Amino acid sequence: MNGHEAGIPVRLMMETVIENGQQRDVHKATAPGIIYRKKDATFLKYTEVIEEAGSVNNVIKITNEGIVILRGGSVSMRQKFLIGQTTEGMYDTPYGQLWMETTTHKMNFRYNQQRNEGDLLLRYNLVLQGEDTGTFTIKMNFQEA
Repeated sequence: MNGHEAGIPVRLMMETVIENGQQRDVHKATAPGIIYRKKDATFLKYTEVIEEAGSVNNVIKITNEGIVILRGGSVSMRQKFLIGQTTEGMYDTPYGQLWMETTTHKMNFRYNQQRNEGDLLLRYNLVLQGEDTGTFTIKMNFQEA
């Protein structure tokens, strides 16, 4: 593994807002992670602990075309986000496999490589097993640890 793939340690601050009708849920978390570049992509890797489910390893791949989120562990998922498009994926949980569909409305990624800090914004609608679960807004800030 070369220096870029080994990555730069970062501290991630994450906020997920889920809006469904009049209901609004906000989830905040922090996690250590790493950021690295490989070819034309930037990768953010981190592990989160989900209540009652365990540890989940996350990799977010960011390119000019879109974002791919890979999750592995107690839950697993591979979902591609393309601005203005609807994409399909599967979400595997300890309780079974769920079909998912996302329609991406907004994506923004900024990365200052000199200061090793930046942010990611992703806004999309999620349909899970055919049911509209609302609009998700994910905001991530990261800075060198």
